[in-house]
Amino acid sequence: MTTRVPGGVALAPDEATLISDRFMYSTVAFYLHTELSLTDRRFIAARPSTILGLIPVGTSRSSYPIENIAGVSAGTRFDILGIIFGAFAILVGLAALVVPDVQVLGIVLILSGLAFIIGAPKQFIEVMNSGGGTIRFPVSVFERGRSLEFASHVSEAIARAPKGYRSGPDTPPLRNAEDPTGALRQLEELKNQELITEAEYTAKRRDILDRL
Repeated sequence: MTTRVPGGVALAPDEATLISDRFMYSTVAFYLHTELSLTDRRFIAARPSTILGLIPVGTSRSSYPIENIAGVSAGTRFDILGIIFGAFAILVGLAALVVPDVQVLGIVLILSGLAFIIGAPKQFIEVMNSGGGTIRFPVSVFERGRSLEFASHVSEAIARAPKGYRSGPDTPPLRNAEDPTGALRQLEELKNQELITEAEYTAKRRDILDRL
């Protein structure tokens, strides 16, 4: 087991990380990374938010309760529009090279076109929820082997876990359980830190309000 989790997400008491890995975000943006972890309670992800898939502007963090995950897989898709746009940009760029005043623009277009074509094969790690939806996390196509291995290990770990399994109580104990105001405030902090799910937050909040 490892204690490393994506994006510095805090683990709940008695929560343990089972599988964790770090992947290049894409073939072109190899300097950015997608981080994924499976704990005995949830699947945690941290991926870069970007402009045009190249310029990082922050990090997107998410987590999904393990009981809501139907499976994890990895697959490759081709961005046909990216190939078409890249080829068009290269042709326009080559034409621009013979015009003295726009040669710099031509070089930019050629480089952009090459980036689109190189990035056309896209690899994803896909998390399927019990409702039939799919969340995709992009990784570099060069990480295909590792992504397939990671998806296989995560799926096996989820399959081995009993339905509804958790290593600890549904929610961490509240220090201010006797003080409804303090308990609600701490419950809100636990939700903001992603230590409990939205369903757990709603159920525990209802219990506290019912005691008033």
